[in-house]
Amino acid sequence: MASAVRAKSASAAVGVAVEESSGGGSGSDSNGSVAEQQVSSSQESVESLSSLIRKRHESYLSGRSDDPMLVIMEHLEQMERWQTDSLEEQMAASQELTQEPSLQTLRDMVRVMEQDDHSLRLIMKHVEQIYEILGFDGYEQGSLKCLRELIKTIRKEWPRDDTLHLLMKDIKSIHTLPRQENICFGELLRDDRCPLSLQTKRHKERIQAMLYERQPWRIRERMKTASVALVLCLNIGVDPPDVVKIQPCSRLECWIDPSSVSPPKAMELIGSNLQMQYERWQPRARYKKCHDPTVEDVKKLCTSLRRNAKGERILFHYNGHGVPKPTANGEIWVFNKTFTQYIPLSIFELITWMSAPSIYVYDCSNAGIIINSFQPYAEQHEHELEKALAAAQQRGGVQQLSGGAGVAANAAGNQVQLPNQLVSYKNCIHLAACAANEILPMNAQLPADLFTSCLTTPINIALKWYAMQEKLGMVPRIQSELIDKIPGKVNDRRTMMGELNWIFTAITDTIAWNTLPRELFQRLFRQDLLVASLFRNFLLAERILRSHDCTPVSLPALPPCYRHPMWKAWDLVVDLALQQLPEILDHNAPYRQLPFFEHQLTAFQVWLDSESESRTPPEQLPIVLQVLLSQVHRLRALELLARFLDLGPWAVNLALGVGIFPYVLKLLQSSTRELRPVLVFIWAKILAVDPSCQVDLVKEYKYFLSVLQDTSVSKEHRTLSAFVLSSIVHNFLLGQTSALQGPLLSICLEQLNDGSWLLRQWLVICLGMLWQNFEKARWSGARDLAHEKLYVLLRDSIPEVRAAAVFALGTFISSVTDRSEEQANNIDRIIAITMLETVGEDMSPLVRMELAAALQWMVLLFESQFVAVYLAEHMRGHASTASFVMCGDPRDLTSSTHSLERHVTMRRGASSSSISNMGGASTSSGGRGAAGTAGGTNSIPFQSIFTKLWLGICNLAQDPFPRVAAIAQEIVDHVRNTALCPIMAAKEATMATASEKCSSLSVSLPPSPNTRVNYLGGGGGGPGGAGAAGESPPVGAAASGASHWAQKLRLSGSGGGVAGGDPQTFLQRKLRTSSINDETDSAPSYSRGAAGAGAGLGLPSGPRESTHSARSSGSESNQYLEPGHSLTPIVLTEFIPWAISYFTRPGKERYSSAEGAAEEGRQRFPVDRNSTELRRRRSRFMRNDFVRRLARRQHQEQSDRFGYDVCVWNRKTQFTPSIVKLLPYEPQIAVAYREKVLVYDFQYNSVRTYGAEALGGANTTGSSSGYGSGSGSSSSLNGSTPRKSGLPPGGGGGGGSPAAPFARVSSIEFINAQDMALNLVAHEDGVVRVWQSSPPVSSATTEDSPSKARLVTAWTALGQANQHGYRQRSIATGGSIGKGADASALAMSGYGSGSIVTAWQQCSQHLVIGGGGCRFIRIWDLERELKLSDIPLGRGESCARVLAPYQPNMRSDVILAGCDDGSVLLFDKRCSPQDARISLYRRHSAPILHACLRSNETVLVSGCTEGRISVMDLRASHFASGVGEQVMHEWDAGGDVTAIASHQIADTVACGNASKIGIYSLDGRVQKVLRTNEGFIGPKIGHPTWLSFHAYKVQLAVGFVDNTVAIYSPTPVL
Repeated sequence: MASAVRAKSASAAVGVAVEESSGGGSGSDSNGSVAEQQVSSSQESVESLSSLIRKRHESYLSGRSDDPMLVIMEHLEQMERWQTDSLEEQMAASQELTQEPSLQTLRDMVRVMEQDDHSLRLIMKHVEQIYEILGFDGYEQGSLKCLRELIKTIRKEWPRDDTLHLLMKDIKSIHTLPRQENICFGELLRDDRCPLSLQTKRHKERIQAMLYERQPWRIRERMKTASVALVLCLNIGVDPPDVVKIQPCSRLECWIDPSSVSPPKAMELIGSNLQMQYERWQPRARYKKCHDPTVEDVKKLCTSLRRNAKGERILFHYNGHGVPKPTANGEIWVFNKTFTQYIPLSIFELITWMSAPSIYVYDCSNAGIIINSFQPYAEQHEHELEKALAAAQQRGGVQQLSGGAGVAANAAGNQVQLPNQLVSYKNCIHLAACAANEILPMNAQLPADLFTSCLTTPINIALKWYAMQEKLGMVPRIQSELIDKIPGKVNDRRTMMGELNWIFTAITDTIAWNTLPRELFQRLFRQDLLVASLFRNFLLAERILRSHDCTPVSLPALPPCYRHPMWKAWDLVVDLALQQLPEILDHNAPYRQLPFFEHQLTAFQVWLDSESESRTPPEQLPIVLQVLLSQVHRLRALELLARFLDLGPWAVNLALGVGIFPYVLKLLQSSTRELRPVLVFIWAKILAVDPSCQVDLVKEYKYFLSVLQDTSVSKEHRTLSAFVLSSIVHNFLLGQTSALQGPLLSICLEQLNDGSWLLRQWLVICLGMLWQNFEKARWSGARDLAHEKLYVLLRDSIPEVRAAAVFALGTFISSVTDRSEEQANNIDRIIAITMLETVGEDMSPLVRMELAAALQWMVLLFESQFVAVYLAEHMRGHASTASFVMCGDPRDLTSSTHSLERHVTMRRGASSSSISNMGGASTSSGGRGAAGTAGGTNSIPFQSIFTKLWLGICNLAQDPFPRVAAIAQEIVDHVRNTALCPIMAAKEATMATASEKCSSLSVSLPPSPNTRVNYLGGGGGGPGGAGAAGESPPVGAAASGASHWAQKLRLSGSGGGVAGGDPQTFLQRKLRTSSINDETDSAPSYSRGAAGAGAGLGLPSGPRESTHSARSSGSESNQYLEPGHSLTPIVLTEFIPWAISYFTRPGKERYSSAEGAAEEGRQRFPVDRNSTELRRRRSRFMRNDFVRRLARRQHQEQSDRFGYDVCVWNRKTQFTPSIVKLLPYEPQIAVAYREKVLVYDFQYNSVRTYGAEALGGANTTGSSSGYGSGSGSSSSLNGSTPRKSGLPPGGGGGGGSPAAPFARVSSIEFINAQDMALNLVAHEDGVVRVWQSSPPVSSATTEDSPSKARLVTAWTALGQANQHGYRQRSIATGGSIGKGADASALAMSGYGSGSIVTAWQQCSQHLVIGGGGCRFIRIWDLERELKLSDIPLGRGESCARVLAPYQPNMRSDVILAGCDDGSVLLFDKRCSPQDARISLYRRHSAPILHACLRSNETVLVSGCTEGRISVMDLRASHFASGVGEQVMHEWDAGGDVTAIASHQIADTVACGNASKIGIYSLDGRVQKVLRTNEGFIGPKIGHPTWLSFHAYKVQLAVGFVDNTVAIYSPTPVL
């Protein structure tokens, strides 16, 4: 009733009476009176509306100014038309009316306009009333009438003007503001809608090739049966004496009845038929028949065949139906010349004449005796052969004995021939019709040579045998004579006979593949066509003969196959075929194809759909290969085969082993477009597992080139084509030459800007592989400006694409080894500088790793310049009391050469002279050049370029990611060893000549730090020993290692001067050789240095002692590499093998291939809704929701909302905690002190440590994976150039060198807090590291034995702007704050002007970072691993001290920064950096200590070091005339404040100083005071260093100066 009254009153508001529904018609008098009052008031509202419209219309006509009523009326009329049509259609379809979105849009639009025009509130009121009516069921008609009456009322006072209709769109754009453009201060998203960060493969696994077992599938030596001997011992008309034949008895021999013609004629017919039957399987063999032979006839036949066959196989077929059974000694019977006696023929003599390889078929009773006699004989001869070979090799007379051919045919002149009988019989094959104690069947319905019939005419005998089986119950009954009339040929698959043979081949192949071992299957069914056919037919012979109590025997022996389930499928095929036979023969009916292959494909598809991890390989795989021969089912078979190959490398190995290769290779010649995508996919999977197939695909590269060029093909398959083409040209000169002749280069360059990131990556990799060590392709690319087009991809949004671009540019540089052309040198310098400037500080370690590998080619090609730069910096560093190598920090060079770094500008296509001028233009910086102490400025050609490149390599050697640093350290060590090799050799030679006066060495050599450096570097301490050198080594130690440098110098070919001349003369000449006056771009002929750090780190470095590069051995002459000779790299990366493994993986482990602008730029995995990981994630999301709801209930029901007086957990730490932070959903707390972070887990009572020791011990020599496991040492931290100063003095003796410590932790964030949290740790030196913890353990651990952690990624988030200040602070403060530190120093330790501050937003995956003395805040995109922007703070000396945190899952467009000058800045990150600042708040005069935005509100809470806390409403800034009107509350919490925190949900602010922790409400009232000695037993403790509230719960985490961490809460957390 109440709803009806409201509807009636609302209808009356616009002059329409709405009839009440039948259920609400009988209302009470009271309700009726209320309705009448509402109707009367509504009528007044209608009059007011008419008056308002009238006035606005008059104003519009007089001024012709834009009026929002135009837009409102237009929207009302559109909505009325839509609602009318929609209501009629939905009522006709009995659907529910849903036009709420349209009204919602109108309400939002009017609300926006109402803010600027308050007279529209009356319109808003009527729209709200119509919206209310629509909210009640059954009043759709009423809302439509109300809408029409409202339009009528408006149009009555404001008639429609059609001339203004065209202006509506412009007016809309002026007066309406889309909702998505409104700034968002905070919007919480659900867990499942919030993306997860750092989940790609480059973050979750080690960058290396996929490990899998590669099984051999190629036939090592294909064999051919070249000769066939048909020996028939029938003696027609005379039965052998030891065989008693039954009557009737089987008579047919080769389907001929011998009694039908004369014996001689029958013998000829039988021999001819047998030859014809064999010729079906091997038509090109040489056939020799021998009828009723003697021993001499057999010997002559065998020796002649072996002589002609040489090393090929011979078949010996023996039919002994007319002679006695073989003897127990393995003798078969032949005749004498007069046929009066049976003459025994020893099998051993026969094998000697036949030699090897050979195959024997015995069709006689007791044939198994022959095989039983042969086996021990063959084993004995194998042993004798081995002994004879060993003896002959000792005499030097035999080089090698082929395992296949007989030695009798080998007549080499100088070789000692072995005896003929010593032949390997491993390749001899025997087939016997029955076992040793069995006789052949004599069934009159079967032929007498049943075994031969099965081997040579399998289809005929199979059908006849099937027709004989009574139990099969075939209808209708088929007579044997009809089977002989089956139409068609065996090789015509369209006929019955041909299709039956085709299906029989598929079935027998399947039985063999599923039964035999893989190696035996390859040998018997894939090596020789005739042998394969015989063994397929042998399986049928086993089935038929076993049904007649005979057991065929073979050597090698086969497992029983006669009961395999596939025989039932064969019976079904035969039954279906024979049912058609009467109609075909009697009525000439057409033959209908059998459904066998279609059914088998369906079975294969069912197997693929099962998705079981423990399933056995599919038995239909050989059948699928046979289906590829059918055009009807070919496409479906290929698609299923592609699905099977997509299961992983094991599936590819199985397919290759079964024989897929020749089939799919032949299909590349097909022009059918439908097959192209699936064939490309199949070949991509094959090449990913077995790259050696590139040799077979060279001739077919145009097939894949056409797919790549065809833009109508999907991007996924074009990517696969690019991968196939890159595999064809990878380190294969013939492939590179062929592809270059085709338009591969131009096609790749045209598609470099494609939307698919995977296609871009492989196009670039294909280019890099095309010109790798192939100079012709490089110059072709240079003419097309390929390197300049690749510059764009150095800024690509996907790190894999950027890494591929760096790889391609690196191979572009290394492809030219002849450095006599200045043009090539200029191009390569520009490329190297561009790469360094663009990706030198890239966020992705993958890109930086490839950059270090690419820059090594510059080092190898321009070795002399880098050596000169090294020596110049070495001597300059000694002049300033710290050698470059000894200082351990190449960043120290930055103070003198940073201007040189920043001001070197490269122009595209710059000429040689311009680059030369640039090289001399900025030689010095700050009054001194990089080589000032070595002989003046302008002495190194292009000095600034090589200096900058050297600094870039040294910076990479200090990279925070261990793998990157280790690779770059290899390059640094290479240059160092190359530079110091002649110096140390001369030094050691001098020491050797003056050993008796070792205490008074005085040689004019470079200063003593050189000696210390290389003494430590050459010892067992690794490259890191140089960084902690204490003093010069003892002379004895140096003398004992004198051979080290001398040997290196001898290997370089320049050691003669040291051995036979004056060391000083040699040294001066060597320094002059690599002097800075050398005007060539070649490198000096120094040998590669010692293994250096690479050996200890386990890096995949090449054989560097034998490396050769483009070089100059003296200033007089240049020696270049011969064209075509490639450089040997210093280091190798696993990026390319890792990228290739993307296609090796199963499909579920690859990224989604969905196309479209929204998906192509993302790396998303396909959703497996049945996966265990997804179910666990959903359970975590449910846990998160429970935590949020429980916290919300606590805030509402807690009687004492400020009751933080119970200490529920505390823990002593080793040092003073600087940061304390509670995880939002896990029962964990993160504590930071000094350079490490500890995460305590309440549930498992465990602790995890994230720091230098989490990567491994300092003295461990194992390598740190970075991507993989977390065990081992941090290789980058043990190098000769540790990241930061501060190494303990005097360390680094003979053992392992100490690892350089991390900088102090200044910020902690939790990434993916809603799922499995990653820990982001920012350090004072600007480095950010992201850690992933190992699974928690139940046993408690201590800080001294931390559980291992994995470093996900690390990068320098704030560059060199804050390095100088960091080093000054490190030296001044000495590192960390200990007990008894000054309070002011403690206050500055957590929020010092040099500290790095961060804010992490999960929804956008943006990391905001500032501080460190920088006058800007930087935004990093962790998904793309790119720097988005640097937003200037806008004030000359201000620096960000605080960044407002974001609540988990909060989407926000604003950044709130508190500065050290007391100001709070509000930025809109969607705007350009110059326009990003939208507000400035100055309520504090001291540095900001805390700034935070309330959750889902525009309330700002800020506090400064003076204790002043301010609560402001940011919305008031749009209407308030002064800043003071924005302030909601403000109070003073007292002086000496060290920490402030506010809860983003609860109305709570905590402020701590030396005496107390005060809990305030947002209005400034003190709710609770926690004395610093409350809750603890003992004396009063220090004041808090950090305060932090839980994101949702009522919990306060406090870090105290006395090395204590505590959690306060009204209720226990345990």
